[in-house]
Amino acid sequence: MSPTFNRVAPFYEFGEKLFFGSLLDSSRTFFKEKFKHSRSILLLGEGRGSFLHQLLETNQLCDVTIVDSSSAMIRYQKSRIAKENLNRVCFKCMALEDFASTKEFDLICSFFFWDCFVSQQIDYLVPKCSHHLKKDGFWINSDFQDLKTFGNGFNYFKIRLMYMFFNFTTGIHAWRVEPFQKYAEGNGLRSLEIKEIEKNYIYTELFQKLI
Repeated sequence: MSPTFNRVAPFYEFGEKLFFGSLLDSSRTFFKEKFKHSRSILLLGEGRGSFLHQLLETNQLCDVTIVDSSSAMIRYQKSRIAKENLNRVCFKCMALEDFASTKEFDLICSFFFWDCFVSQQIDYLVPKCSHHLKKDGFWINSDFQDLKTFGNGFNYFKIRLMYMFFNFTTGIHAWRVEPFQKYAEGNGLRSLEIKEIEKNYIYTELFQKLI
């Protein structure tokens, strides 16, 4: 059975705030000048739609495509959108492996998304997504740094707990966070900036497509 976040959708946002406070929201919006000026945006997973709501309010001209395998999450996302903005969002309820489009995007956002995948899946999916990004387009990625270092033991422990929970409730197969940068740079994306939201724990990074 394919992984699904339907079971955790009702309390997903509450759990995020309980465990991480505002850190994840801060990481999603750090490079907000990029999504302010983009016209076509691809979101890989979107939780319950908090970022989507902010995005549509901030950028009145963009069109957004969301690929999310959870039908329950998509219902929550739709409930967060003003009725007049619904026609600006295309919801694709499917696994990313099944996503196909003739559209090219100015911006791709993957927020705490790749931590659900093992390296072989990321190896396959990053070039698939990069194909849909325009030349000179931007990609914003946020995730955890899965580091067991001195002074970082509690954060490392929280990541382990997170994986135990999501492996049990959603069926994902990953057990560690793969560093996204090596996959991005191997597929024609240049790293422009990396911001640590919390040192050795949560970061957000900006890439630009070169070819």
